[in-house]
Amino acid sequence: MLFQFTVRVDGREVGEVSREVSGTEAEIEEELRKLEQRAGRMALEPALRQMADQTPVPWCCGCAMQNRGLRPLTVRTTFGEIPVLRRVYQCSECGRRLSPADAQFCCGRHRITKPLAQRICQLATLSHFPQLPDLLANQHGLTLGHDTLIQLVHDVGGGADRLRQADAAASVRPRTPPKTWLAAPPRRIWISVDGIMYCTNQREPAPDHPGRKRLLWQQMKVGCVAWEDERGDWHKQLVWGRESPEEFGAAVWRLACRCGYVEAKEKLFAADGGTWCWEIQARYFSDAAGLLDWYHASEHVWAAAKLAAPDRSDEWAREALSQLYEGGGTALRVWLEPQISPRRGAPRQALESLQNYLTAQTDHLNYPAYRQRGWPIGTGRMESSCKQLVGVRLKGPGMHWTEAGALAVTALKAIDLNGQWPSFWKSLVLSA
Repeated sequence: MLFQFTVRVDGREVGEVSREVSGTEAEIEEELRKLEQRAGRMALEPALRQMADQTPVPWCCGCAMQNRGLRPLTVRTTFGEIPVLRRVYQCSECGRRLSPADAQFCCGRHRITKPLAQRICQLATLSHFPQLPDLLANQHGLTLGHDTLIQLVHDVGGGADRLRQADAAASVRPRTPPKTWLAAPPRRIWISVDGIMYCTNQREPAPDHPGRKRLLWQQMKVGCVAWEDERGDWHKQLVWGRESPEEFGAAVWRLACRCGYVEAKEKLFAADGGTWCWEIQARYFSDAAGLLDWYHASEHVWAAAKLAAPDRSDEWAREALSQLYEGGGTALRVWLEPQISPRRGAPRQALESLQNYLTAQTDHLNYPAYRQRGWPIGTGRMESSCKQLVGVRLKGPGMHWTEAGALAVTALKAIDLNGQWPSFWKSLVLSA
């Protein structure tokens, strides 16, 4: 079969691509993809040239810059490499040289178009960095180095993370809630924060091996805001960060406000036992009911059962959890009280420790009320979000990260999971 593509730009024929193709269906499809790539390059080259010609003369030091002639530039696109001639200008006062056309079709300082940069960054949220060059070569017939790809991801993802930090910093003092994104206030809103550990490329002394060092693990904070609309459908948005609880709490709070937190009729803040999580609630979400993750509370009950009733720990734990489930933290404390004084040693210490834990979490253990309102009493949604955002990409076999790399990839992953990928790339501006 003979396939032919005639390429026209503004009604003017700029080229023709043809090839005799035979073979299996898969072979024919692959050859057609290559023809499409060639036709795309033919069409895009005059388009880029026209953009370069129409770029206005730049100004510097209060006057128009001087034209220093045409210079070639090879731009990498989704159709492959395309050579472009564009004008270079120089300031007569300070000597600065500039090619303003580059900003029209390049992604920041990289000689890569935005559509190609978008595909590279999306691949980076899914695949290990060493695999990216081969994936890119297979999909677009381009050869880009490992370092070039990493720099692009760092620039794009790092820029997104800096925007998030600046947005959050605006809410630390004074605390002015941003406007909601929603047309109608949500029926209920659910906020949760947690941390997930990932391996860095930093090292610390290994406690079990004096004189040796091991890779250091650090925590990525994750915030999840979920809300229920008037139809009963749930939606969620995620935020990430490595900063202090106060600064990260500001980021979560701003996201929650945009998701209708201020207007919501019912508000719930759920977390595990991490102190920093409850500090965020006290500072930013004090008007929301607090809920301690059921499974986290259950772990403390089971740990006490093994010491307090070693010969019937299963039965004791199930009865204690029944008290907690049906009557909340107060009911379990009342049930524990007469069991403490008859015991000595480790069993007594275990029950006192559980009692103290329940006392500290009193405001977060009203499980009957939560269930009556239809709230989940676990933080499975939060655990799933941590895995989606960080675990799947940052915790692969053999992976260890720089601070910049971890934040950049997590930022891109969050933008994708939040459904903001098209709007983010539409508004993206990187310095050349």
